[in-house]
Amino acid sequence: MRIMVDTNIFISAALFPKGRAAQALYKAMMPPYHPVVCDYVIDEIHRKFQEKFQNKTHELEAFLYAALPAFDIVSTPDEVIDAESKIRDIKDRPILRAALNSGVDLFLTGDKDFLESSVVDPRIISVSVFLEIDL
Repeated sequence: MRIMVDTNIFISAALFPKGRAAQALYKAMMPPYHPVVCDYVIDEIHRKFQEKFQNKTHELEAFLYAALPAFDIVSTPDEVIDAESKIRDIKDRPILRAALNSGVDLFLTGDKDFLESSVVDPRIISVSVFLEIDL
């Protein structure tokens, strides 16, 4: 099962390695899941750390160095698709585009713009729900 992981999960896991987001990220990296991340999310992670956590960039780089080899890194298509209009935050729309283009089954996020959207494919799932799933 292909699962794309959102920016906020990576950031929370990097900052709080024993937290629930980290537990969900580690679960997503284990079979039967096949973890996916898009280049847009990786860029956004770096940008957010520069804006909000400049003093923790070394920790982020070490975290990504360890985690990213387990992920398929996919490109974010440039062409806008109709389904994007279901996401309120325009800056999040390329992430949905990448998820749809890469054929993921699940999208793991803590972002309310995704969680409260009417998107059903891929299934958008919160950390707490994901941690309760037993496949």
